Amino acid sequence: MSHSASFHLSENIAPLKSGTKQLRRSIQRALKNCQPQDFLYCNKQGHEQLRKALSDHWREDGIYIAPEDIFITNGCMPALSLIIQKLTEVGDSILIPTPTYNGHLQLLASLKRQIVEIPADHRGIDLERLESLMQQGLVKVCLMTANYQNPLGYCFSNAEKQKIAELAAKYQCFIIEDDIFGECGYSSERPLPIRYWDREGYVVWCGSVSKSLSSAYRVGWFCLTTKLEHLKLELLVSNIGVNTPLQLGLADFIYSRGYREHLEQLRPNLMRQVEEYRSCILKAFEGIPIALSQPEGGYALWIQLPKSVDSLALYYTAQAQGITVVPGHVFGEDERYRHFIRLNAGHELTADVRQAIMSLADWSRQQMKTVS
Repeated sequence: MSHSASFHLSENIAPLKSGTKQLRRSIQRALKNCQPQDFLYCNKQGHEQLRKALSDHWREDGIYIAPEDIFITNGCMPALSLIIQKLTEVGDSILIPTPTYNGHLQLLASLKRQIVEIPADHRGIDLERLESLMQQGLVKVCLMTANYQNPLGYCFSNAEKQKIAELAAKYQCFIIEDDIFGECGYSSERPLPIRYWDREGYVVWCGSVSKSLSSAYRVGWFCLTTKLEHLKLELLVSNIGVNTPLQLGLADFIYSRGYREHLEQLRPNLMRQVEEYRSCILKAFEGIPIALSQPEGGYALWIQLPKSVDSLALYYTAQAQGITVVPGHVFGEDERYRHFIRLNAGHELTADVRQAIMSLADWSRQQMKTVS
């Protein structure tokens, strides 16, 4: 494998230029119209203007969250971390579908929480097994993504989401729902989160604009439920205030319809781009028995390689040539994903990226020959 350029087939999306341009205008407009108090420490729950803007934005998609229930955070991971620490203690077990986003596993490890894995595939998870684990009382909390899970790309049906919300209430097991890819679907209709069917207050909905807008825009949130109202003061004390001009810029972006217009362009572009990557991968790996995910949204592609191909060895070889992939080892606690890799289709498929994918395929062929 020989390559001179650097290609990150691992994380994040390249924002659409039109969205970036409009967002810049919104930030400039927000700064121009800032009030003196906006340059003081902001309410730790988040600026009221942004919380109201998000509430109004979600209402257009049929999701009803009151502004007073929204807490603004410095991205989605800080939101998840804060809620996990308030709902569980060190040593507690948290259920998580695997393979799953490696950042979730790293977060739980850093918080010294135990992990109970439930296998997932392109269809989702086994709800009967989920109920069995809840019923046994083995876990206090479930951390899951219902819409376009990373790395598999599946989206639960409405019936499955409703069932999960009902199970959470029945067994009093909280669901922390990471919906960071919820607005990155290929359909014009945004899928509803599990939170939509939550009647008893056991689903904490978390998200961010880092995947739908820009990874550099560190604005996220979690939405409190009446069941957790008693934690509000603790959460306010623990939450780290978010840059006020950034909050006001995003609020302006939403109210000016710039964000909605950006999403309308993003979704078909993502679908086209992901399909281009899938076609390129299938062509490059022709003759190699692989399985390739076909996500319903997002931009993660999950590739199952022959068992003779070690994805960690592939990772180090590719990295030495300036090509970054994510080896399957980091998506679960054991070695079951050692022959899987995840690629990021969030960037334009240039000629150089095509060559990088060809290089990965060529190395895989060499590895298969060496083992045989």
